[in-house]
Amino acid sequence: MSGLAPERIVAALESGTMRTQGAERTPEERRAIAAFLTGKAVGDTPAPPPLRMCATSAAPAATNAPQWNGWGLSPANDRFQRGAAAGLTPNDVPRLKVKWAFGFAGDASAAVQPSIVGGRVFVASVAGRIYALDLREGCAVWTFDADIMVRTAVDVGDAGGTRAAFFGDVAGNVYSVDANTGRLRWKHHVDDHPIARVTGTPKLYAGRLYVPVSSIEEVAGADPKYPCCTFRGSVVALDAATGEVVWKTYVIPEAPKPTRTNKVGTQLFGPSGAAVWSSPTIDENTSTIYVATGDSYSDPPAETSDAIVALDLKTGAIKWSQQMTAGDAFNLACGGPDPTNCPDAKGPDVDFGSPPILVTL
Repeated sequence: MSGLAPERIVAALESGTMRTQGAERTPEERRAIAAFLTGKAVGDTPAPPPLRMCATSAAPAATNAPQWNGWGLSPANDRFQRGAAAGLTPNDVPRLKVKWAFGFAGDASAAVQPSIVGGRVFVASVAGRIYALDLREGCAVWTFDADIMVRTAVDVGDAGGTRAAFFGDVAGNVYSVDANTGRLRWKHHVDDHPIARVTGTPKLYAGRLYVPVSSIEEVAGADPKYPCCTFRGSVVALDAATGEVVWKTYVIPEAPKPTRTNKVGTQLFGPSGAAVWSSPTIDENTSTIYVATGDSYSDPPAETSDAIVALDLKTGAIKWSQQMTAGDAFNLACGGPDPTNCPDAKGPDVDFGSPPILVTL
């Protein structure tokens, strides 16, 4: 972690991945942790070089230009790039050379798959900054700062007559910005759970944005004082033009209820978990949306964890589910020094991390 700026560590402890642990520390302690991990005090890091903005930028290219949009490229998430869409042939591949490179100033890692649409490269940094880069030059056309870290790819498409870019952050917010200017169109918080997040890329289809919801409660459960666990994975359908909720479906239909108290007297809850980590898959012929779920966090294990769940595209009603690993209840207490909150049905922790791929056989 010595390559990180201490400000990044503080941000992670205050509002990022480690905010559950950071909430138990004072501001001074969080800064001390950052200094210990990076070897630098907050405020001592040199300012990053200025971002190279485009002096002039060509108008966005036509939507039928070479592109890779979103996570899985198609509604079926097949991730297959056809030659016409790529603007390449197999014989071109060995002759490819680096044209430009872009660095995320102040960050030590990059975790977001770029999207290429209309002559722009849309990508996000772990600091939560969205960049629209000129495909030919690598300069920035515009930037937009989300509230917190962004882990999703950007999905670009029409929304009420405007070309918009959609993405989510690790605080459970979903954004729509103007793809040409970066201006915020709307922002919607998709889940009230305090540590819900959006890690899978939202899927834009036929005027609706389908958002998978996950969380880091599996991490919080390691603390014996934490009332594990109450989060349930879900899918939220939003109106792409306005951000209004069309429907929301929890993949665990049963709400968490008190189950038992642990050895330090903390009330525990279940069922919980089944986070939807990845982008939804859409079957256009049957109006079905498929999502893959993660493990349960607490007892009793849910029947829809570690499963493929099919929902009605229009209403969100669950059509069917197929569980691949039964009895997989797990949180980080199971692998840590204090197993107090580890479920009795301790499982192998085999979440589905990737989306279903829809193919015709």
